[in-house]
Amino acid sequence: MAELEIAFGKALRDLRNQKSLSQEALGFEAELARNYVSQLELGSKSPSLRTIFKLCKVLETSPAAMIEDVERRMSTPKKTRADSVR
Repeated sequence: MAELEIAFGKALRDLRNQKSLSQEALGFEAELARNYVSQLELGSKSPSLRTIFKLCKVLETSPAAMIEDVERRMSTPKKTRADSVR
């Protein structure tokens, strides 16, 4: 799994949870299968541009805002175990 897909998945999950939607409800509203939403959130699939727009419409956010969130998550340094010991 690539860093981009992981960051997108985390952003998607956070937005979905903020809207109090289940994966099933999000998938239904966006006309996507629930298991596909799960795969996106896990970072095992990459969404198409069309899928990003569908998801953003249901989540009431712009694709630009979502991509900014993904970029922010990718540029945030990862904590290592050594960091947490200090």
